[in-house]
Amino acid sequence: MPSPAYMTIHGTQQGLITAGALGKDSVGNAWQLGHEDQILVQAYDHGVVIPGGVTGRRMHKPLIITKAVDKSSPLLFNAAANGEAIKTCRLDLYRPAGNGVQEHFYTIELKGAVIVAFNVTMPHCQNLSTAHFTQLETVHFAYQSIVCRHEIGKTSGYDEWQAGCQQ
Repeated sequence: MPSPAYMTIHGTQQGLITAGALGKDSVGNAWQLGHEDQILVQAYDHGVVIPGGVTGRRMHKPLIITKAVDKSSPLLFNAAANGEAIKTCRLDLYRPAGNGVQEHFYTIELKGAVIVAFNVTMPHCQNLSTAHFTQLETVHFAYQSIVCRHEIGKTSGYDEWQAGCQQ
């Protein structure tokens, strides 16, 4: 089973968009101590492609997260509807540590991001196969630069995708 991931988003107009997103008022009994100002990410997807092989110019696909509806949802909607620039967007990945607790081991940071798609889905509530799901949102982030860091292994990768070559 995958371990949780948490996202922190700072907008240029709204400030800390994720403030209180995992607090009790936002998510009820699902609130998490120490992560109150982050979004609980249920899934994420991201990729880089080079169409045309080695002679093609690389293309970064949007980073897409899936999350439950919470206090940040209206603010994310505002950011998408108004084209608000996202100063920083940080995704922290966790894994089980040897002592039975979760350790932060991987970080993805986006700079110069913007929300390019925002979708809300509620599964049919009378369908028994989806009855355990809640209302979910998918948020798509396009960005100017990305940094990926393995915090434990001390390795990192960086790309500014609009630049002519990798940094």
